[in-house]
Amino acid sequence: MFTSVIAVENELSKCIRNYTDDRYSLLELLRFLGKHPYTRFSRAAIVLALKNQGVFVERGLRYLVENGIVTQEIENQIKLYSLTSIENVQNWALELVKLDWCQWQSVLRQITYID
Repeated sequence: MFTSVIAVENELSKCIRNYTDDRYSLLELLRFLGKHPYTRFSRAAIVLALKNQGVFVERGLRYLVENGIVTQEIENQIKLYSLTSIENVQNWALELVKLDWCQWQSVLRQITYID
C-alpha cells in the first residue's frame, strides 16, 4: 500500500502542478469521480454532491477535460462528465479513493508545497 500511495502522490503532483486555482477543490472533484468511475454526471449534480461553489467545479472540470483525465459528452444539450476510460489514468484516480484519512491529509499537505 505504501508504494501505491507514493505513486498516487506523484501522479497527483504532476496533474495539479500547473493548476493555479483551488487545488483542494480539484482533488475533491477527482476523488468524487474516482468513487463513481463509470457514471456520467452533469455539472449541477457534481456541484450538489460536493457542496462546492459552481465556479470551482466548472474550472476544475475544464482543466481535467483539457488534460484528458475527464471526458465530456453532450446528451440532450446537457454536458455530462465522467472519469476517462484510459486505464492508467483511471487506475490512479481509483487509488486516490482508497486512501484513508491520514493518507488523504498527507496528500493535501503536499499540494500546499507544489509550485
